[in-house]
Amino acid sequence: MTEMNDLDRPLVVYTTCHPWIQSVVAEVNPGNFDVVFLDLNDDAAVEQVLPRADFIVCLSLSAEQVELLERCKLVMHNGVGYDAIATDALAERGIPVAVTPAMTPEGVAEHVFMMILALSKQLPAVQASVRSGEWNMFGWREGSHNVAYKTLGIVGLGRIGRRVAHLGHAFGCRVLFNDIVDPPAELEQQYKLTGMPTDQLLAESDIVTLHVPLTTETNKMMRAEQFNAMKSGALFINASRGPTYDLDDLYQAVSSGHLLGAGLDVFDPEPAQLDHPVFQLPNVICTPHIASGTVERQYAINTAQFENCQRILEGLEPLNEITNT
Repeated sequence: MTEMNDLDRPLVVYTTCHPWIQSVVAEVNPGNFDVVFLDLNDDAAVEQVLPRADFIVCLSLSAEQVELLERCKLVMHNGVGYDAIATDALAERGIPVAVTPAMTPEGVAEHVFMMILALSKQLPAVQASVRSGEWNMFGWREGSHNVAYKTLGIVGLGRIGRRVAHLGHAFGCRVLFNDIVDPPAELEQQYKLTGMPTDQLLAESDIVTLHVPLTTETNKMMRAEQFNAMKSGALFINASRGPTYDLDDLYQAVSSGHLLGAGLDVFDPEPAQLDHPVFQLPNVICTPHIASGTVERQYAINTAQFENCQRILEGLEPLNEITNT
C-alpha cells in the first residue's frame, strides 16, 4: 500500500499500483485530494483503507469488499469493462458506478487495426525471416493481403466499435455490424454501415472483430460453430473480454487453416496460460490486455477520474455513470 493522505481532504483509493500509474496520478492530481494505492490482495490493508475511501478507482471490486465501504461516494472503473465490479452490491448501498472511457475507443481501435494489418502482411513471420538473415522479397508477397476494400464485420457497435468503423471506412472497407441497439442514422450513413444478424455477418466478413461487454449473452459467443461459420481465410480479432470466445476452438480453426489468423488482446483466464498451443502459431498475434493502454489515454482517464470526484463534491451527477440493470 502506497499512501499520500491528509484526513482533511477527500481520499481517492486506486487499486492499480504500478509505479507508472502512481506517477501519472500524482501528476494529474489537482491537489485537493489525497490518494492511496491499495493492493486488493493485501487483506489487512483492504480492511484499513476501504472504510476511509471517499472515491475508488478499480478494475475489480468484490461484494465482500463493498461491505467495507462506509463513506464511499463513487466507484469508477479504470477503463470501461466493469464486469468484475460487484455492481449489484454497490447498488444496494446506493453507491454509483462510472466508467472512464476517455481515449479508450481511439486506443483500442488503433490496436485492432495494428493487429489486422500485421496479420494481413504476415508481419511477425516476415520480421523473423529478415532477422534470421533471409531477404525473400517476392516469396513473402505471396500470402500477404490488402485491408482496403475487404469486408469488416464489427460485433458490438458501442464507443469502441464505432471508432473501429471509422477506421474501417477510412481504409475503404465494407463495414458490417451487429448490435442490440440501432446506431444513429447519421452514423450509418457516414460510414456506410450495414446491420445484419451475427450469423450472416460471420459468413460475409473477411475480418471479424468483437467489441462487446461480458454478459450472459456474450459469454462464449464465439465457439467452434461460429468459427466454422466464418469465411475461409478470414481473420478473427478480439480486444473485448476474454470469456467471449473459446480459445481451444479458435486454435482449431486457425491451426486447421480455416482461418487465416487471429489477433488476441484478451484471454480467459488472465494472465493467460502461456503453455497453450495457440501461442506457438505464427499467424496468431497475442498481447497482454493492452489495447486501450497508451500514455495519452492514461493521462486522459486519470484526469477524468479526478474531475468526476470533483463533480460529486459539488453535488453534480457523475459523468459516464452506468445503469445497473
